[in-house]
Amino acid sequence: MEKDVIIDFDTIAVRFMPEGEVSVIDAIRAVGGFEHPGIVWENLKNEHPEVLDNCESYSFQGQGSVPVVNSKG
Repeated sequence: MEKDVIIDFDTIAVRFMPEGEVSVIDAIRAVGGFEHPGIVWENLKNEHPEVLDNCESYSFQGQGSVPVVNSKG
């Protein structure tokens, strides 16, 4: 079984699935510098629900399920 990958961008950890999909919340935090990326994600889903077409849920090593996206998303 392949393991999840965590890459640190400065002080921000971004989680990746073994297949390369990235945690949406982590990416929003790292790229946008948002302190509360969950709020940004909720707003984005509400304003542009089509983003969910490219997302799936994944549980990183015993943590709760989070949205992940591949390079297409």
